Amino acid sequence: MTSFNEHSSFNHHADQVLKNINSFIEGEGLKRKRLAKKLGMSESNFSDYLNGKRSNILDFAVKLAEVLGFKEIYFMSSEFDYQPVESKELKAIAFSAGTLSQEGEEGLNQLLRVCELIETYSMEDQPNA
Repeated sequence: MTSFNEHSSFNHHADQVLKNINSFIEGEGLKRKRLAKKLGMSESNFSDYLNGKRSNILDFAVKLAEVLGFKEIYFMSSEFDYQPVESKELKAIAFSAGTLSQEGEEGLNQLLRVCELIETYSMEDQPNA
């Protein structure tokens, strides 16, 4: 029989895993619709998980980690401390090994939007994407 403390501890862990997932998705700027499709679920189902309306969050965390290319326990670690990389700096380094001008930044943002559209349409063509 499960004691109250064990049940409470499990709920606390599940809440922490959910917090870890949400901070990662927000920090990375990932699209919920795209992630839901990769997981083979509806966007509303996906949102239910992220909002704590589903009870099997640990199974969800395993599947999400696998889809993102991480170890199954990625979001479950007690030492999980997601720190988003400042994307503007990362983009600048990746494209110019320095800083971007205003025009360069605008061009990069347009290129990123085009890449996102291509990825979205490519995913729609692949039933298991």
